[in-house]
Amino acid sequence: MADEKSVDQKSYFPVGSHIKCDYDGKHVEGEIAAYHNVSRLLIIRAQASNGKASANDVYVINTEIIDKIAITPDHGPAEIVRPIDFQKLEKRRLKAISLKKARILALSADVAPEGRKLFLTITKTIDEVVWDGDAIVVLSEVRVTPPYKVDNVHGEKEASVIHVKKIVDKHWKETSVPVVSV
Repeated sequence: MADEKSVDQKSYFPVGSHIKCDYDGKHVEGEIAAYHNVSRLLIIRAQASNGKASANDVYVINTEIIDKIAITPDHGPAEIVRPIDFQKLEKRRLKAISLKKARILALSADVAPEGRKLFLTITKTIDEVVWDGDAIVVLSEVRVTPPYKVDNVHGEKEASVIHVKKIVDKHWKETSVPVVSV
């Protein structure tokens, strides 16, 4: 195509540019949302494959596997695209890993299975949950002691206690529902 210009893969990919890209036997057309030079990752925002105007498909492509790439003429004024904060993403990834490791360690605690199940239920809503012996400690201020019922929730801050009691109550209501076979 005469109006396209080829792009050297080692060059910088300007955010907001419209491109056509062939990689790994696939073809994608879209707008460059981000380019991370160190990891050589190109992030392309394309029209949604499901046809919804409010959604986009996002492709994260290692530039090492790109066969052909070309910048196409602009399609009108580019939308303002906020740059991707890779440091923030890395912090989020590391936090998720540490939470998973903490939960795995917590599940290996020598407590009743009901306590482990309740622990998992609480961690779905609140991140700061740890074991103190056989007691579950939530937000460093609420304790749930065996047999892990609503009456066994105690703490200093009433709002936190009420919140944890609601979680415990819902957990026991959902786990005590009889299963009906069809």
